[in-house]
Amino acid sequence: MSIQLRRRDFLSLSALAATAAVASACQPAAAPTEAPTVAPTQAPTVAPTPAETKAVAPAGKYKEAPMLAELVKAGKLPPVEERLPKNPKVVEVTESIGKHGGVWTLADSGAWMIGGHYGAEPLVTYSRDIVTIEPNLAERWEVSSDGKEYTFYLRQGVKWSDGEPWDANDIMFWYEDLLLNDEFSPSKPKWLSPGGQLAKLEKIDDYTIKFTFAVPYGIFLDQLAFNGAWFLNYPKHYLQQFHPKYAKKEDLEKAIKDAGFEQWFQLLGSKVDKQRNPDLPTLSPWKITSKDWTTLAVGERNPYYWKVDPEGNQLPYLDKIQWIIVADAEMIPMRIVTGEVNHQAWSTGIKNYTLYMENRERGGYDVTLWDYGGSGTAMHVNQAKKIDPNNADQKEIYDLLKNRDFRVALSHGINRDDINTLVYQGLSKPAIEVYPEKVKNDPEIQRIYEFDQDEANAILDRLGMTARDSEGMRLTPAGKPLNLIMIGLPMYAIHQDVAQIVVEYWKEIGVRCTMDWIAIEVWWPRVAEGDYDIVGYEADYSAGNTYRLTYPRAFFPVEPSTYWAGAWGNWYATEGKQGIEPDDPDAKKLQELYGKVLQTPKAEDRAAIMDEVFAIVAKNLWPIHTVANRPEPNIVKKGFKNVPEWGTCWWPVYGERCSKPEQYYIE
Repeated sequence: MSIQLRRRDFLSLSALAATAAVASACQPAAAPTEAPTVAPTQAPTVAPTPAETKAVAPAGKYKEAPMLAELVKAGKLPPVEERLPKNPKVVEVTESIGKHGGVWTLADSGAWMIGGHYGAEPLVTYSRDIVTIEPNLAERWEVSSDGKEYTFYLRQGVKWSDGEPWDANDIMFWYEDLLLNDEFSPSKPKWLSPGGQLAKLEKIDDYTIKFTFAVPYGIFLDQLAFNGAWFLNYPKHYLQQFHPKYAKKEDLEKAIKDAGFEQWFQLLGSKVDKQRNPDLPTLSPWKITSKDWTTLAVGERNPYYWKVDPEGNQLPYLDKIQWIIVADAEMIPMRIVTGEVNHQAWSTGIKNYTLYMENRERGGYDVTLWDYGGSGTAMHVNQAKKIDPNNADQKEIYDLLKNRDFRVALSHGINRDDINTLVYQGLSKPAIEVYPEKVKNDPEIQRIYEFDQDEANAILDRLGMTARDSEGMRLTPAGKPLNLIMIGLPMYAIHQDVAQIVVEYWKEIGVRCTMDWIAIEVWWPRVAEGDYDIVGYEADYSAGNTYRLTYPRAFFPVEPSTYWAGAWGNWYATEGKQGIEPDDPDAKKLQELYGKVLQTPKAEDRAAIMDEVFAIVAKNLWPIHTVANRPEPNIVKKGFKNVPEWGTCWWPVYGERCSKPEQYYIE
């Protein structure tokens, strides 16, 4: 096809320009490491009292980093046995027992991802397989038979990075003094309010807490693994000086004024920013110590970190983690190929895969493929477009977007193999692979994902779109110009690359589409209002993930960020106060199923509901997928150890947290 040649030439020239900036080692590209196969609907494995590996070294025999041993010797730090909890969490190593020391260097364009990606420590967490939920700050837990009560037994003796004890009192400070305080928390988190009622949290003793819900809450452990790190970021001993319940009035008023705020909750809110407040104690392996983020951000080891390896070595192995701050994400590949980065799997970009492979020798690194975590780029066709109902032209476009046959024609018009080759380097999988077996084996769904321009044209003709303008573009059935508006975010170049190809292919079936890549400041208002035709963006699922119910916008129209129906999601999220009530029976069904699946205790029953959900979404083609997954190059410098060949780096599972970066080391 002519478009294929034009687009390939364009991308080839772009790749040559990028490669010319770096001396190529001219090594052949190795075959990428295959990701493990995980059943898409597999639910997290949860045991009432999960087993946990014990440290080989007996208590009193723990080992620590040389830099900490020196501080102990100088009397500036307690012995390691006093810094570790009664039962440290034991982290199995990926390759080998490591050694202490060294600096992990990455590159990024800002500070926003640092805390979440390398510092999240929830009560429970996802294991390396991104499926199993394992103990973390909670050693074990119990769930009532009706699925309404969750009791957690906390790890005894854990300490904050400043040496102060962490226990149930810190969690209760967050709950009683911050969450229930309407000044600090005027709106309550929906993930803690199943059935519309906020959870009740009670302290049983200093190391036992219990959450009680109004309805069964089958996915609460997933929610804790996904959302449950932030509420453990509130050290009572430090933050109470900024709370009117605990602080002297005159001291607090002075602190508020000195910081340039007007209210106490503004001041306290600024103090829990772990990326900007080096004084905030942490439970993470590294503590951010830098205030100046213009060129470099630094995190230093937490001497009270509560995890060890199987031989009793206190983690993390690495002394520091640092981020080279670059002006633009497009500069990250240059930092990698010149050898400045010793491990990175985030913001590397699949379009740079060939560049990385060709410069392995010069940069001194290896390359494997991780999974970004979400799908590849999808075309989210707006089912709740904002229009003037009295405007016949707008109403006609609205009706076309909501016509399934029109969406099927758009799907048939996309050459997905071409997109995989040109944008994803041929390393992604067919789009239908985003679905579970029961759905992707459906012949009807298989058919609508086939590239068939003849069928696309036939469908459009049957819709009455036979007339064309002087450029060969189809007119609407009423004979009016048709120009679909696709919005996207410029910070995600990969979606723009895919969108350019899609737009060209749609031209070949006579459908004009104009891309409007807009600033993030106006993105969410426009999505929530439905002021667009299509969104060019990923969908938040791919085969193997387990957080689909904790981040549901791609499956259920229940959030304003449901790109294929933001106004429907806004209506659901605001209980009808904003947005538009769905006028599609399938959309209504999805909203009902969302409420049902949240309250379904048994994992196998939730999986059956999700099969039904996937079938509804797939057949309606609300998001039209181009490829299944988005592979992301994983860069590992020679001598940087314990990084798995396959992993995921997406923020809903806290990036590399599932790969256990605390056990990375430098040989």
